[in-house]
Amino acid sequence: MDLKIVEVVVLLIAGVLFVTWQFRDLRRAREVTRQQREAEKHQATQQSVKPDKAPSMTSQQNDPK
Repeated sequence: MDLKIVEVVVLLIAGVLFVTWQFRDLRRAREVTRQQREAEKHQATQQSVKPDKAPSMTSQQNDPK
């Protein structure tokens, strides 16, 4: 009878640790995803700024008449 109680307690502890580990991993994955999205937004804003400057420079170079 005591052995069954020990088994149940060990399984409960293992279950709690597993759930805790999974939630921690989920939190880390969300943070990584958030950082990747911010980096993509930053790149997109930089790329949208560069084409505005680039055509004006090329149009000046193409019209040296």
